[in-house]
Amino acid sequence: ITGGGLLENLPRSLPKGVVAEITGHPALPSVFKWMQQASGLGDDELLRTFNCGIGMVLIVKADKVAEAKKLLKDAGEEPCDLGQLVAGEGEQVVMKSSLK
Repeated sequence: ITGGGLLENLPRSLPKGVVAEITGHPALPSVFKWMQQASGLGDDELLRTFNCGIGMVLIVKADKVAEAKKLLKDAGEEPCDLGQLVAGEGEQVVMKSSLK
């Protein structure tokens, strides 16, 4: 994820009336912790500017998550659950947890 980070790129994948609730952002890699501290950027601006360690987002049906995670692990990736999609209006990405 580049140019717009998670907050501006994820909405491009979502239809109107769907909101991504981010509840499980993984710990920030040390370089992003340093950039946040050195720049004074808040979580939202950091997420809008940088990928914050999230290189790719897959949107997977709930009943296929385990299968998708197994395939990714078998390919050497380290998948994590970022959150869930819910019906809603307004901001299409809502951070329900802070960056660590």
